[in-house]
Amino acid sequence: MPRRKLGVKNNPIKEKITFLQKINIWKWLFLGLVSLLLAVVIVVQGRLASPREDVSQLHQTVRSKDVKVGTMTTTRDQLNDTIQSLLKKYKLSDYKVYADNQQVLLEGQLSLLGKDYPLYMYFQPSKLENGNILLTVKDFSVGSFQIPQKMVLRLLSKNKNIPDFIQISPKESTITIVLPEIDNDFGLYAKANTIDLYNDKIVFDLYQKK
Repeated sequence: MPRRKLGVKNNPIKEKITFLQKINIWKWLFLGLVSLLLAVVIVVQGRLASPREDVSQLHQTVRSKDVKVGTMTTTRDQLNDTIQSLLKKYKLSDYKVYADNQQVLLEGQLSLLGKDYPLYMYFQPSKLENGNILLTVKDFSVGSFQIPQKMVLRLLSKNKNIPDFIQISPKESTITIVLPEIDNDFGLYAKANTIDLYNDKIVFDLYQKK
């Protein structure tokens, strides 16, 4: 009588464990990717200005078809670290921009009459309805000079390294940070949701461009 080969039975418990392990691996890979995308887009973040006409009313169109993909909450310290990284990226390391519990401070040098003088500018940050960030000049000093505020902003705007998403309005004494214009490889951009320096709470909504 011929011998019948016995097949090896599958172990259902072992197969289930293997299946769950695969799911967990993909779950963590997905979460890691999402975290990376969110981290890249924080940006938000303060910089200097660029010479344009009054653009406080520009870039006001709402991207109604874009999809909100998340919310990011950060602190002043984290924001300041991001700002310094961006200043370095755009070759603006001669300037320091950082937020304290009341305002945003810009420190740097301003060329005037062939000499460099210490510059300090203090801004009140706020969010616009379209999610951009508005920096309104509160006070400033240029050495011991008494010069018009508009002139200071015009002189600052001459830096050729200042990116296009930083818009300045000498007439209004404001600087607008146009967050959707900040380029990245993931098609994402941020909108300011909450800017509460006193309570150390800064929130951005993140959107996917279509």
